[in-house]
Amino acid sequence: MELNLKIKNPNNDPLLAAITHDISDKYKCHTVILYGSHARSEATPTSDYDIICIREKGDLERDCRLFKGFYLDIFVYSEEMIANPDLSLIRIKDGIVLYQKSNMGDDLLNKIKSLFQSGPPKTPKWEKDEINTWVMKMLDRAKQDDIEANFRRHWLLHDLLECYFKLREQWYLGPKESFQWLKNNDSPAYSAFETALKPDANTASIENLIKHVIKTY
Repeated sequence: MELNLKIKNPNNDPLLAAITHDISDKYKCHTVILYGSHARSEATPTSDYDIICIREKGDLERDCRLFKGFYLDIFVYSEEMIANPDLSLIRIKDGIVLYQKSNMGDDLLNKIKSLFQSGPPKTPKWEKDEINTWVMKMLDRAKQDDIEANFRRHWLLHDLLECYFKLREQWYLGPKESFQWLKNNDSPAYSAFETALKPDANTASIENLIKHVIKTY
């Protein structure tokens, strides 16, 4: 088996080599890819290390734990599982191969980048209508003065970000990238999210946010 074992170390992170050795020993992985905020050089002190590693055979595993004071979020795949990657792996589009068997990591990232560049699946009109109706229904239910209403309020606020991108047929890439995109490309919507997500936000701020999220087709 041909291995490229020269570990790349973004930003000279002193912890990264220890992490890669740990998971390689534990899962017998021959390919390791770092993705997420650490790969994009956007990590904060509370950012976890998002990693996928690939081994020859085995079931899908996920390893979430605290390691030397930092959280790890690791997915372990077999070679068969990543042979034809699906949209669930779009999240690794900006990944960095730390080491790999042959060119397996580079090949996987190239496939993912091709998927990303082709754009997300089209959202049919019926689904867009359903999203818009669901948002307004949840708002009405969130206005009631009981525990379920409070739960639905938080549920609605959580889902509105993904709804924004789904309605516009753009990739939803999680909160960090999505809020940055809004800040750069739709500042009124970004400001509406910023206000509505504050702990003491009132119903009017949520209604204002919804105006920036829903669209009529």
